[in-house]
Amino acid sequence: MKKISIILVCAMLLFSIAACGDNTKPGTTPPAGGGDGGGDGGGGASADGLIEITIPHYKVGENVGAKFFLPQVERFNAKYDGVYKISIEEIPQDDYADKIQQLVQQGMAPALIEGGPQTWLEEVVIPEGLFYDLNPFLANEPGIKDFFLPENIAHNSRSGKLFSLTYPVVRPMTIFYNGDMFSPSKGFAELSWDDVISELGDNKIAFMTSENAWTTMLALSSMIAAEPGGAELLTNGVVDKITDFSHPAIVSGMTKLQFLLQNHASSNTIGAAYADAANSFMSMNSALIANGPWMVGDFMPDSEDKWSNGFNGDMVRGDVLPGNVGLANVLGYGWWIPSSVSQAEAEAAWAFIAFMMSAAELEQYMLAEGGTAPRVPVSDSFLAERADNRILDELINAVNANTIFAPAFADAIPSSVADPEFGKLLPKLIDGSLSAEEFCNELTRVAAETAS
Repeated sequence: MKKISIILVCAMLLFSIAACGDNTKPGTTPPAGGGDGGGDGGGGASADGLIEITIPHYKVGENVGAKFFLPQVERFNAKYDGVYKISIEEIPQDDYADKIQQLVQQGMAPALIEGGPQTWLEEVVIPEGLFYDLNPFLANEPGIKDFFLPENIAHNSRSGKLFSLTYPVVRPMTIFYNGDMFSPSKGFAELSWDDVISELGDNKIAFMTSENAWTTMLALSSMIAAEPGGAELLTNGVVDKITDFSHPAIVSGMTKLQFLLQNHASSNTIGAAYADAANSFMSMNSALIANGPWMVGDFMPDSEDKWSNGFNGDMVRGDVLPGNVGLANVLGYGWWIPSSVSQAEAEAAWAFIAFMMSAAELEQYMLAEGGTAPRVPVSDSFLAERADNRILDELINAVNANTIFAPAFADAIPSSVADPEFGKLLPKLIDGSLSAEEFCNELTRVAAETAS
């Protein structure tokens, strides 16, 4: 199994205590060859010089990411009042990838996009150069240019051009459990999934089949990563997608998942979306949930409106996933600027990227959603505030020199298989109409069909 070295663990967990202030106004020199102004851009300069852009996004409403993202937009608008303004257009998460692709294809690209369908990005947007090169912009930002993970910059670079920027924060997917309902004999770094299963008793796990089957997929990912060759398989799959699901690590992981789905799944699992899985955990109907560190905010007193049946955030404990697994993909795509938008819109878009990536905003991001930023100097006040958050501190300290790091299953397989086909097939795994091996064969078939 691929195990993270002590050096990497230290890099992820140790922060410099030097404080960083806010960025100065971002550089406005447009990249050479970028921005012909031919697209809609979702905004533009007004008569009084204000540059306003509209960003279609799913981090709105009840989406878990909205709690941090929307106030961040407001902070940006306040800081650049009269200069730039960001407006958000609500897009359902299930429709986001397709909507972004359609807008670009129709010549109506917004000025700023986060991600998009991976296959489309790699086969159309990047090779056809439909993006601003972010290198010239970044070169004018001494306050943030050294924050980013080198491996991610390399992954996002093509022929010397930088396609996108992701947050320079590593946020391993982990597990939360209700300590009043479930008391494991040891920390999960020392327990396998088989051990956890033997100790679960009547307790349930908050699974889901709808949307992208997020919590279920994360549990499966950790089961695969803990198998011989599993972590390497998932890591290699980020670039060379897994299309043959017969690997023993996948079949073994799927076998464990089937047992859990049939014996320890929350009662609302079939048809459950993320909100349903989270509600199951925060209403005492499930004792465990696999999720990202951003869920910590739901366990704070100001989120008690989400709690029921006697649940309290003080009950929650955070740990690595069973088998001493942390799920993290540092080879993803992040925020990018379409080349069709005007120079003014590109400047506004870059201003927002630079604002999000400033040390002050990254500190707030990590306090709200968890994670560590290996290359970002942070303030003493941040370290003190993080230490005051017991669950975040537990997650940080759960990682050790033997923790297995690997991308999630969804990052290692074709996007068309990950969402929605994986979730659509899960009910057949639950009712037994498909065995674990047959389920894997179905995924292989779907991968072949969608690739043709």
